[in-house]
Amino acid sequence: MNVFNNDVSHDGHRERLTNLVEKSGLDNVSNIQAVEYFLTYIFPRGDVNPLAHRLLDKYETFANIINASVNDLMSVRGINKRSAKKITLFAQLFDLYTSTSMDKHISIDDREEFLDMIEQFLRFKTAENLILFAFNSSYMLTHKRKFSNKSIDEVAMSTYDLYDFIASSKPAYLVVAHNHPGGLATPSPSDKDATLFIEKLVSNFHCQLIDSFIVGDDGILSLKQLGYVRNFHNIGGIINYLSEINDDTNNKED
Repeated sequence: MNVFNNDVSHDGHRERLTNLVEKSGLDNVSNIQAVEYFLTYIFPRGDVNPLAHRLLDKYETFANIINASVNDLMSVRGINKRSAKKITLFAQLFDLYTSTSMDKHISIDDREEFLDMIEQFLRFKTAENLILFAFNSSYMLTHKRKFSNKSIDEVAMSTYDLYDFIASSKPAYLVVAHNHPGGLATPSPSDKDATLFIEKLVSNFHCQLIDSFIVGDDGILSLKQLGYVRNFHNIGGIINYLSEINDDTNNKED
């Protein structure tokens, strides 16, 4: 059953929406208009305004929409498996754009630019991902490889995957980055163990592990420095504040 009204009268609305976006830019239109404009690429015909409302009602932001899983998107009325796959592919297209536009210019010497790239790739992911970055002897980025999540909080990368990446990219230096979706960048014991394991393994290839980064909701943490190299917001202060409130409440009860 087609849930869209394919009346040709909507063609004029699409044209007006396109003209508005071209004139004002996506940054200057409403969230509904932006999502509706995006949906015109998924559905070439029909009124997608009601669907834009349903998607925003459920996911709240455009980023959450394109980062949702295929199965979850299919729970929204008007989204079938084919359209859900198209929507999720846009996140990969954005990653590809960032990758191809930045790779040739990225040097590990420019820490802020490199952190920008890590943040772009990992900050808003809803499942855990891990990326390997290969640098040549001049500290320029030459290769990278992303490993998708095995589950919501587990990345599927084997020792063979690491060997294969090093053998194919032949890096002088290696950087590892992964995210903690919906959590802090605080390293777990397994994060520390994995970093030590990778560092020892790559040394057999005359390659040096420069650093291992964790991207959380609060910022980016360096496992080499054991400290934050970028803060997104003062979530630590909020946690401390809430902890103090709880302590005060408990003391009053006592």
